[in-house]
Parts: sequence; C-alpha cells; structure tokens
Amino acid sequence: MKLTHILPVIAFAILLAGCGPSKTTIVNSKNPSLSTKLLMNELPLAQRPFTVLVPHSTNRLFTFVTIGADKAQAAALDLEYQSGDLLKAARASIDSPIANPFIKAIILGSCSTGGKCSFDTDLKSGTMKFKLNFAGQDVTHVLKGDFVFVMGQNNLPDGKVVFTPGKPSAKENLILLNSFGLPKPAEKETLLYPVVISSTSDKLINGTMTFNQAGVTSAAIYDGTSYQPLKISQKDNTVTVALNQKPWSMNAEIVRDDNKGAKESVALYLLGPIVLYK
Repeated sequence: MKLTHILPVIAFAILLAGCGPSKTTIVNSKNPSLSTKLLMNELPLAQRPFTVLVPHSTNRLFTFVTIGADKAQAAALDLEYQSGDLLKAARASIDSPIANPFIKAIILGSCSTGGKCSFDTDLKSGTMKFKLNFAGQDVTHVLKGDFVFVMGQNNLPDGKVVFTPGKPSAKENLILLNSFGLPKPAEKETLLYPVVISSTSDKLINGTMTFNQAGVTSAAIYDGTSYQPLKISQKDNTVTVALNQKPWSMNAEIVRDDNKGAKESVALYLLGPIVLYK
C-alpha cells in the first residue's frame, strides 16, 4: 500500500472561536487573487471519500485513512479534539496527486525538533474537516463530521448516534465516527451519515448503537466485502441496533513520528460503515 508524504502535523492547544461557515472564504493557493466559496457537507454521498480515524494500541496516535480522495485535485485536513479541558488541533495539507488510499499517522500530542514528545490524555470527542477541491470547480467542498474516543465519551456531539459498549468492549480502545463516504455504494437510498467503529484488534465489538433518526425502514453493515442486513428495533424516531460482530481489516504502513520516524506495519480494524436506509 503506497503512502504519500504530507507536511508534519503538529498538535497544539487553541482557543474556541465562533465562526459562521457559510460566510467563510479561503484563498486559492494556485491563484491567490481568487477567493473560493466553502460548501459544507453538500458533496453527494457517492462522491465522498470513505474516511476514518483508527486508534493505535499505544493511544499516542491514530491513523487517518481516506479512500477515493484521489478524485480531487487538492485536499487538506483539519482536526480538533478535546483532551481534558483543552481543545487541541492538527492541520495538514496533502500532496497532489493524492494517493489512493491515502494513509497518515497523526500524533495525539506534540513533539519537539529534538524528538521529545508529550501525549494527550483524557481524550473525549473531536471534529474532522476534510477540504476537497475538484478540477474545473470554483468551490471548496468541506466534509465535516464528528468522532469520539469511546472510553471517554460514547455519543457523537450532534446527539444523533450513541454507542453503549457491552462489558467485553467497555475497556477497548475504540473510536466512533462519521466516515463521510462509503467503501462501496449502498444498495438503497440512505439517511443520516455512515457510521464506523474503529479498533486496535479483531476482537468482537459488542454493544448497542442508538440512532435518533426518523424515516428509517432498515439498516445494513459493511463487512469488508458487501452490506449485510442488521436487525433493528424502533420506537418513535429512535432506531436501536445490537452489535456483536468482528471488524474487518486493512493493512497499512505508517510512520511513527512519536518514535523518531520509524516505520511500522499495522492492521487497521473497522466495524462498518453502518448505514440506515430510507
């Protein structure tokens, strides 16, 4: 699996600031005289790259993976996450042409030029913004979604998805997130957004996932090859799914900036995406 180098990612604390995304513009790096409108989560599902964050057994970093972003001419990643009472941020640009898949390990903390690192603890929730520019378009598509470190928080910040891990999974290093796109087209029209649980192992992921979403007729889960039906229960606008499945995996090679740039071969474990059908 070919990896492409991107600029080093440095995590740092930032102050919370309100900003209306519909009014925000960025400067086109290829032509600074042109301003580009931002379109938030308006890219059709079929054109969105499947994008996940996968934890590492050390809990010092996670792996950013995106599949299908090579359709874009340029891309950039912004991450924010909560560590205790602090809001941390990481930012990266991605070299063009974009590798498919594109994989990059991101430190949960910071390292000095001398190689000394400090790592964040008490990890809770975060937000991922993936900016995509396509040839021939004068807009920047921004995919914005949430993720949570399940041991610190079990509900996505928008209140739409809650994962309550069962006893076997309660102490596992899991990340619950919106994956933006799908690794394979869905079989029917979907609602909400695709949901993934990423893990550090192939152990069964056990628990209950609750969706606050109206109009759902059925649900399915991707098993690495195809979508399998999920049994759901519904009450009012709440959909509940009982999970007791093993994740599927993909192999990758990452660069451990927390370990003096050492390369490491890892298996990335993913449960889902889980999709809700209209």
